[in-house]
Amino acid sequence: MITRAMRVLFVAAIVVIGYPFAVSADAPLVVSHPALAASVERLTAESRTFRDALAAVATTGRHTILTTPEKVDIPFDRTVLAQGYPIGDDDSRVETMVIVINLDLLQKLSGLSMTAVDFEDDLDRIVAHEIYGHAVPVLLAGKLAGNCPDPAVGQSALTSCAVQRENVIRREMRLGQRLEYGRDSLALARRQF
Repeated sequence: MITRAMRVLFVAAIVVIGYPFAVSADAPLVVSHPALAASVERLTAESRTFRDALAAVATTGRHTILTTPEKVDIPFDRTVLAQGYPIGDDDSRVETMVIVINLDLLQKLSGLSMTAVDFEDDLDRIVAHEIYGHAVPVLLAGKLAGNCPDPAVGQSALTSCAVQRENVIRREMRLGQRLEYGRDSLALARRQF
């Protein structure tokens, strides 16, 4: 029987084996792709809340790794736009969160280049959700108990902790408020009609 702690350690071992770059002790966020780096730059420049959250994580010595599926050796569901992986120990302490963003799927669904405004806005929405909505609460708590979940089945998106946090960033960046869970809150959904 695989326990939750064993699963976290298993994921940690996979990531360490497949992860190609080091984490600096003073960097709360390590980014592996230029489009993701540009998104983080926009979020940091335009959202005081995002900037302050990264500064708070930096004081803990914990880290987020923001990357794409091809940069890590993690079983990643290629039908989703993003997924987070806590890297912890037997006591459920978490020092690192790996956030994987499926840029290829986002580009395919949107039909836009990575420099198009709608693409960048959607990417910013996704990165804000994954980093500020999920990674920051876990890293500030230093344990899985800090998890800020997505809405449960049948729950309103607006009552979800992760969506509420994401909406703070969206408001500061004028990216619209997220009212629905799933892809309907992205510009790419409007392009598919």
